[in-house]
Amino acid sequence: MDIDALRSEMPFLNRCLYFNTGGIAPSTSVVTDTLINYFTDVRRQGPPLIMDSVANSERMADARQRIAALLRVDEDDLCLTRGVSDGITLVLNGFDWEEGDEMIITDEEHPAVQMPADRLVAACGVTLKRLALSDNPEAMLQRLRKLLTPRTRLLTLSHVTTDTGTRLPAEEICQMAHAHEIPVMLDGAQALGQFPVDIPALDADFYSFLNYKWLFGPYSTGGLYIKKIWQERLKLVATGRSVRRVNPSSYTYPSPGGAKQFETGALSQSLYYATAAAIDYIQAIGISAIEDRTRQLTADLRTALKAIPGLSIESPETAETSTGIVTFTVKGIDGRDLNAGLRARNVVGRAALMKFSGVRISVAFFNTEEELDVLVRAITEIVGRDGA
Repeated sequence: MDIDALRSEMPFLNRCLYFNTGGIAPSTSVVTDTLINYFTDVRRQGPPLIMDSVANSERMADARQRIAALLRVDEDDLCLTRGVSDGITLVLNGFDWEEGDEMIITDEEHPAVQMPADRLVAACGVTLKRLALSDNPEAMLQRLRKLLTPRTRLLTLSHVTTDTGTRLPAEEICQMAHAHEIPVMLDGAQALGQFPVDIPALDADFYSFLNYKWLFGPYSTGGLYIKKIWQERLKLVATGRSVRRVNPSSYTYPSPGGAKQFETGALSQSLYYATAAAIDYIQAIGISAIEDRTRQLTADLRTALKAIPGLSIESPETAETSTGIVTFTVKGIDGRDLNAGLRARNVVGRAALMKFSGVRISVAFFNTEEELDVLVRAITEIVGRDGA
């Protein structure tokens, strides 16, 4: 992996030390060039949808196929969205909930899950149960087993959690849930691009994801995989231009069938063309190679952080549960102050405030050993200045 060559495709990295790919990734040349070329063509040749609808449809179909291929799913099972929130809200709204029904989430869910889940509690009387995270996959499975009851209707869990970067044993979770005839939805926001994801192997019923973090796609695009058995069972709540059983008789659209029927409103096609280009970029590097490099970098970072007095690493360290996210707290220092101190030193991370007050560092393949050294020195300075 030629890190210098890869970094040259992201000139933004010359401005700062960037450790927030888990928030929004830097844009690569291939992504920005795709967007620029698209709008240049629009200016010169007119709107593609109007001037050459056949070519336009073929290009969009190709982008969809390349996104689906990354997930190893059939393109007919893929609904394009604007991000994880779209997909999760679509699924949660698509169930006929009854008072007393139960849904299980983790104790570290992003608002993309937490907010629509809270709405179900308030509007439908759904009971939320929280799976406590652990760095031990078997411990998580044992805890989940105790949470399941005959009233459990759905598991909505992060494949990789947002603050600590904990990787859940997703395949085993799906097996356990399906043994009780309970469907599973996974939030893949922090998973795709960090390691290979094979949705059929996981056997998730729904997989909601976005493309602008570890896949290095443009903001804001995403998708939702819907298993075939759910494509007619899931209720479609009309928002915008819906296509199944909700069309006014005076103005209808033909249903495309499959998961596409859940796409509502107009999609910004240029963003999905750029997403396809980003996927090609990541696959050319090799997702397994990215995972290996990130694993080594994060191991080195954890070792260095442990030498700082008063600092505690909140992210798991075991190979089965760890990812490129390393989150830490420092005794006596608020996470927002820690993060502000890093930004003052031109180091970009993110405050972690869900379960504790700390800082989340997202280590990506483009980060270097030298950058990690600067990061650790910066943290050491802040701790030494503010006390521990």
